[in-house]
Formats: sequence, C-alpha cells, structure tokens
Amino acid sequence: MEAHVLLCSRDPFIVEAVEVSAAALGVVVRVATDDLGARQHWQGAAVRLLGVDCAARWGLPGPGEAYVVGSEDADLTRCSAELGLPVVSLPGGAGQLAAIMSEAVHDQPVKGRIVTLVGATGGLGVSTLTVSLALVAGEGSGHVVSVDLAEASGGIDILLGEEATDAVRWPDLAGARGELGGITDRLLQCRGAAFLSHDRTGRQPSAEAVRTVLSALARSASFTLVDAGRGPAPASSDLALLVVGADVRSVAAARMLPAENRPSGVIVRTGPGRSIPGEAVARALGTECIGVIGHDKAVPRLAEAGLPPVPGPARRYGREVAALWDWLRDA
Repeated sequence: MEAHVLLCSRDPFIVEAVEVSAAALGVVVRVATDDLGARQHWQGAAVRLLGVDCAARWGLPGPGEAYVVGSEDADLTRCSAELGLPVVSLPGGAGQLAAIMSEAVHDQPVKGRIVTLVGATGGLGVSTLTVSLALVAGEGSGHVVSVDLAEASGGIDILLGEEATDAVRWPDLAGARGELGGITDRLLQCRGAAFLSHDRTGRQPSAEAVRTVLSALARSASFTLVDAGRGPAPASSDLALLVVGADVRSVAAARMLPAENRPSGVIVRTGPGRSIPGEAVARALGTECIGVIGHDKAVPRLAEAGLPPVPGPARRYGREVAALWDWLRDA
C-alpha cells in the first residue's frame, strides 16, 4: 500500500491547506469526514492529522502518534491539552507540516508493529495471553518482544518461571531518554522471544521512558506485544485490542472505558460464567471480534508450577492463541 497522509476534517480551509502542502511533495492525502472513516484508515497512515473541528467531536480515533491541525490558537491549545497531541498551526506552520509529511512518507525507517492488549476488567488473563502470544510467535519467526506495562502485575517473568534470571528489566531503563540503542538481546529470553518485565519494586516507568524504549524495540523487533493491564495503551501503539470477558459486567466495564482506550477490536474470554457469544460482545461494543480464548484448566496449573503457558498440556488454549497470532501477523 502506498504511504499516505490521513486527514480527519470537514473544514474546507484545513483540507485545502493540507492538500496544497502535500501536492508540492507528491504525497497522497486521504480525507476522512466521519468517525468511521477515520477509524478504518487510522492504522495504515504514515502521518495522521486531526482537524480541530473533528477532534472536538470524535476525540482520538485510534492509538498512535498524530498531530492536531487548525488555524485558531485557542482551539489548537484546547485540543492539544485534551488529547495530549502536538499541534500544527495553519497556514503559518505549513513548512513544519511539509517537513513532517516528507520525513514520514519519503524516508520511513523500518519499524516493527507495536500491538497493545488492554483488559476491560481485572482477572481476564491479559498478561498470560500477551506472554503466550510472544511464545507462539517466537517459535515461528523470532524478533518478537513482550513488554510488561501492567500496573502492579507482579512481573511477566514470573509467568515464565524466570524471575531469578539476570536480565534487563524496567528499573534498569527508568532513565531512558531520546534515542536508545539496541536492548533486545539484553532482555529476558525464552523460546525465541524476548521479554521486558517489571521487577517486584512496583516502580512504574515514566511516559518518556516508555516512548523511548518502545521506539527502540520497534526498530529491532518485528512485533512488540504490550501488556497494558487496564490501560491506557501507549500512544505509539499501532494496534490496540481490548480483552473482554463474555459476561455482562465485563461488557459494561468495556463501554465505560475512556476514549483513549477505544479498541481496534476485541478478544473475548469465555469460560464458567462467561457465555455470551464473541460476536455479540463485539456488536455491543461497536467493533470487531478478533478471537475467542476459552478457559483451560491446564493454564493455572502450569502457572502454579512456574511453567510457561505454552507450549505444553494446555493444548486447546495453545491452538486458540496460535489462531490469534495468525490474525495479528497477517493484519
């Protein structure tokens, strides 16, 4: 697919200003005039521009980096504060806009995808699922990293039975700023995948450290799988998936999530007391059902024994995780 700029706006002035700058650079602009179009094309855009007119109504259509564009300083300041996004003022910032588009479209660095899993409620096994996806992916292609960003998670290294293994963990990267060299080889390694875990101190990395580390990992890994706990997903995520229980309470909790946790799709967890069909859950949330993960009694037994969730006795669970990974790999 040709690299392009996505502009979400109905304002003729904004559309014309962006298209004029893009035409001079030979850059393709796709204009989304409604929320559905913005969400559909958000993920694949090299540059995402959100007009102040639409930002005020829709909020942020999806995860990832973006810029707010407009002509009124007061509107730009308000939208920037609400969405946490940088701004470009038009027409005065046309040069800045041209530089952003040119760098992203004509000189795109090789970058792996960052996929974030967010839980609608606690107790859905988001950490176990994120680790399992990395293990399945690592066996096939390698160059996959699983990142622990869930607050008070206990550390994903415990799920691997590797909590005593010497490796780089989040406290070692607390001061990460700007550009960071390759760190993947210094992380915990298991079955072809790398893992960046919390330790047991409970210290959370700063937003700047998270941005720096994820950027570095995306330059060396084909996929970075982030366990965000109950969120929000990091701004640099290319895809955010919401893990939802197939029960009324979990669906209700998912509908109460803030706009920045709006998912690109849902993964539905079934089991005892969770029997709502996956497609029904997705319809209730206005999104797509990416996969269904059922309850497998072998998974908690493996955790108690300090063994990874896959591969092993949890065969049905392993097949469901593998099917989900196939979807992510091909998406």
